[in-house]
Amino acid sequence: MYIREVKKQRSNSSKVFYQYTLAQAARVDGKVKQRAILYLGSDPLLKDKKNRDVILSILKAKIFNQPNLFPAKPSKPLLKLALSLYEKYCIKYGQEEQPKASIPPKPEKAEFHNVDIKGLIVEDVKTYGAENLCKQVLERFKIKDFLSSLSMTDKQVLKSLIAISARAIFSASEHKTAQILDINSGLLECFSYKEPITHKQLYEVTDKLYQHKEQIDNYLYNRITDMFDIDDKLVIFDISNTYFETGKRGSKKTTYSISKEKRNDCPLIVFTGVINSEGFIRHSRIYEGNKPDPATLSDMLKDLEKHSNPNSKQTIVIDAGIATEDNLKLIREKGYKYVAVSRRRLEEYSIDDTNQKIIELTNRKKEKVELAIFRPEGFNDTWMYVESQGKRKKEESINEKLKQRFEEDLLAIKKSLSKKGGTKEISKVWERIGRTKQKHNRVSSRYQIKVEEENSKAVEITWHQKKIKSKEDKEKGVYFIRTNYDNPNEKQLWHIYNTIREVESTFRSLKSDLNIRPVHHQKDERVEAHIYLTMLAYQLVNTIRYMLKKENINYDWRNVLRIMKTQTIQTIKLPTDKKVIHYRMPSKPILEAKQIYDATLCKDTQKAVKKFVVYH
Repeated sequence: MYIREVKKQRSNSSKVFYQYTLAQAARVDGKVKQRAILYLGSDPLLKDKKNRDVILSILKAKIFNQPNLFPAKPSKPLLKLALSLYEKYCIKYGQEEQPKASIPPKPEKAEFHNVDIKGLIVEDVKTYGAENLCKQVLERFKIKDFLSSLSMTDKQVLKSLIAISARAIFSASEHKTAQILDINSGLLECFSYKEPITHKQLYEVTDKLYQHKEQIDNYLYNRITDMFDIDDKLVIFDISNTYFETGKRGSKKTTYSISKEKRNDCPLIVFTGVINSEGFIRHSRIYEGNKPDPATLSDMLKDLEKHSNPNSKQTIVIDAGIATEDNLKLIREKGYKYVAVSRRRLEEYSIDDTNQKIIELTNRKKEKVELAIFRPEGFNDTWMYVESQGKRKKEESINEKLKQRFEEDLLAIKKSLSKKGGTKEISKVWERIGRTKQKHNRVSSRYQIKVEEENSKAVEITWHQKKIKSKEDKEKGVYFIRTNYDNPNEKQLWHIYNTIREVESTFRSLKSDLNIRPVHHQKDERVEAHIYLTMLAYQLVNTIRYMLKKENINYDWRNVLRIMKTQTIQTIKLPTDKKVIHYRMPSKPILEAKQIYDATLCKDTQKAVKKFVVYH
C-alpha cells in the first residue's frame, strides 16, 4: 500500500497542481496491477514526502488494526488529516475501528458493586464543554477579585461571570438565557451557583457591570496584554452600528439613518472600538445613530491619551471612512503616526518607473498585489500605490454588469426613436436619459451621451465611455494608503495596513457570533449595558481564539461552540443490591474538544459527585 502522487494541469496555461490517491499493488491473472483504494485530495500537507509516509503508516495501522512497531510522533495537523482520511475510508468501505481491549482497574483503585443493568438511568443531561472552557479562561483573567474590589457582593460577582459566559455561549436575550441556564446548560454548576437566575437578575448585573465600564475595560485590557505579552504599538479605530426592531420614540440615542446593511427603516445606534493588532478591544463608545464616522475620532484620541503610557506613542490605523484631511491633521498634531486608507482618488500622479514595484501576497487569499511608494504634489505625507488582483477582478465583475444594464436602458431609449408612438420630443428624451443616469449613477458619469435633433425631435442617440483616471484606477483594483512615517518601505506599510483585518474580524464576531444586533431593549441605559456585555463576552471569545491560533487551531467561534457542546454533564443512577448510587459527572471529550482544552491550558473534566440512596 502506498500514496500515489499525480501531476495535474487543466490547460497549458493553467497552474500545475497535485492530487493524491491511496493505492495498492495486486496480482490479477498473473499480472501486477495497481488498484486505487481511496482518493486523498490535494491537501498542501501531502506535498512533503515525509508527511505522506507518516500519514500512510497511520492509515495502515488503522485499516489493518495493527499497531505500528516504530510509531512516529505526528504533528497535530498531520494527525488530524490522517484521522479524517481514515473516516473517509470507513464511510466508503464500512469498516469501523476495532474497540480497544478492556483492562480491569487496579484493585486498590477499584470499587465493585452488584449493579442492576436494566435499572441503570442517565438523567439531568446538560451541556458542559463550552461552559467549562469559558469558566476556566475567565479564571485566568483573575477578574473575580477585581470585581469584588468594586464593592460587588460575592453573588453579584458570580452572576456577572455567568452573564458574560452566557452571552459568549448562547448570545440570546435575558429571558431566553434564563431558560437555557435552568433547563439546558451546566453553566451554573461550573460556577457552583446553587440558585436559579432570573432574567431580571441578569438585567441588574449587566447594569452593574456597565456602571464600572471604565475600570473594567482598563483592568481587562492590561491583564490580557500582560498574559500574552502583546506588543501594544498599533491602534486600530473603526465604527459600526446596530439597529432596533422597535420604534424607540422616546430614545435620545437612537435615530433613523442608513445602516451598514443599507437599511433605513430601523432606528440605529452607533458604537466605536479602539482595537489592538490582535483584535482585543481597548476602549469602546456608544453614539447617536446618525453620528458621522469622521466625527468620532477626537473622542477616540482622548480615550487613547487618557489610558496610554505618555512615553509610548502608538501608530493609528484607520480606514477610508474616518480618514478625512481634518482627521489626519488632528492625528499629526497629537504627535501620533498613522496608516490610513485614502478617501481620495488622485486624478494625476506619477510613480517612478525606476522604482520596481514590489510583489507581495495578501494574508487571506494569497493573491498578488503591486506596491509602490510615492509622494504626490500638494500633500505633506507619503502615499503608497496598491494594485490588487482580487480587487480588480471584483471591480471588473461589478462594473461589467452595471455598464451592461445602463447601456441596455440607453438602447431602449434609442429604439423608441424609430418606433411608432415612441418618445421623440427632444426635451422628453433628455428627461428619460436623466432618469436613466440617476438610476445607474455608479457608472453613468463615465459616459458621454450625445443626442442629434431635427425640428425639436431626437433622431439619433450615441454614447461612448470617457477616460477618468480615478475611475480607471478603481476598475484596475487600485487604491492608496497614506502615512506620516518617515522613509517608510512597502513591506512595512503593507504589514501595518493588514492589521485592519482584525477590526473586520472583531465587528464580524460581534454581529454574527455574539448577535449584538438587532437590539430589543427599550431604555437607552439598558441598550448601552447590552452592548457593553457583548463587548465583554467578545474579549472572552477573542482570548480563547487567540490561544487556539497560537496552536494552529483556526476555528471560528461557532465551530468552537459546536465542538465543545458535544461534551455534556449528566447524572448516572446505578441501582445496586444495597443502595442506589447517583454519579454526577461530565462525559469524556471528543478528540477535537480535547485539543481545544489542551491549547487553552484548561482541564477537560471535573471531579465526579457521588451520592447514595440506601434502601429501607
